[in-house]
Amino acid sequence: MKNLFVILAFFIYLVGLHYLTLPAPSPPALADSARSDEPGDTVQNPDQAAYYTFRDSRPSILGELQQKFSLLDFLGQRLDYRLNYRPEEVGEFVRDQLRSYYLEEVIHPLRESLFINVFDPAKSPMVDDEKRGQARMFLHGQYYPIKVTLRPVYSSETGRVVVWTLIFPAIYLVFLSLRKSFYEK
Repeated sequence: MKNLFVILAFFIYLVGLHYLTLPAPSPPALADSARSDEPGDTVQNPDQAAYYTFRDSRPSILGELQQKFSLLDFLGQRLDYRLNYRPEEVGEFVRDQLRSYYLEEVIHPLRESLFINVFDPAKSPMVDDEKRGQARMFLHGQYYPIKVTLRPVYSSETGRVVVWTLIFPAIYLVFLSLRKSFYEK
């Protein structure tokens, strides 16, 4: 029985190792939108990208970006999750002085993540009602109602493998500790 657990743990370890060493997906581009060439979206923050668009459907924008950033399918399921944050947290996760209507994060567990910030001045709680007209966004003279900012966060492959490798002895030590505590009663 003990050998079966060791073989199963080794198999899980190898599958996880394969998952953690897959190449990282590149940041996705938003279809039917104009890429921002403003300094805050390019030179000042080269790891970020921003897009101006007319699409205002939250499921459409987030679904497309999540699908494009997806790592792989495993038994028909994508190995990513979405977390929803308050718009006020955009300065902490994406960039200071950035306004937001909603902020979500697509996460590949133990790997990279992608922060997706969408700003719609007509609906954002960060824009006062009397200033909504002044918050209209233009790119090269063209009006766009929505701005989507993407910030990918990557981790090193070595760090991922070290953490994954240390999880197994930690689980074994927790198991030993629990077993000892149950038998001492």
